[in-house]
Amino acid sequence: MNLNHLPKSKTVTRDRIRVVAETLFADNGINGVTTRILAETAGVNMAAVNYHFGNKDNLTIEVFRGAARRSAKRRIDSLQAIEQISKDQNRSPDIEDIIEAFVDAYLNDDDPRSGILLAHLVLKHRVEPTAWTRAVVRDELDDLALRYVAALQKAAPHLSEKATHWRYHLMVGAILVTLNDDGPESRINRLSGGLCSPADRTEFRRELVSFLTSAFSNGAPMAR
Repeated sequence: MNLNHLPKSKTVTRDRIRVVAETLFADNGINGVTTRILAETAGVNMAAVNYHFGNKDNLTIEVFRGAARRSAKRRIDSLQAIEQISKDQNRSPDIEDIIEAFVDAYLNDDDPRSGILLAHLVLKHRVEPTAWTRAVVRDELDDLALRYVAALQKAAPHLSEKATHWRYHLMVGAILVTLNDDGPESRINRLSGGLCSPADRTEFRRELVSFLTSAFSNGAPMAR
């Protein structure tokens, strides 16, 4: 990690530690970063981490709350633009546009680190929830989720409110599972004989949006 562009003066040490933490958490996950590694990578001692953040847990919360907040703003801004266009054109929002805006928070070229951090946060919350993941998800992402559910309901009136909620949560699950099937051990890459690679972000995003759009475009499940 090249940190030469980050100054080391005391006034910016806190920001330096946070930036390093964002990169390390994105690369190694929430449980894969120790305070010692973080301090060594940032070029500070462990006491500096504790001085500026109290402890690693507080730093972790700040990093992931920031990523969640950036994601929420990005998606809400996109959703508002979509809704305004549909209003101006006197039509319902387009399902694919809403899905594209939602997926963009996880897969984009201008702020990929925030997308990776967001995926780590949501996966951690779903698999191994803690008090702090609950707080961050509730404070930063719950209102966002409800906004998107409402928008999808409006774009897909053939679905019941119940079905829309189900498909929203299944959408998040599909994104997380595929995002975490990456690297040299990628199962989809192995099973497809190299035809499908999550490392190809352009194709990954296109296929994901197409699949999720179909999920919301189709009707409600058949009664049994």
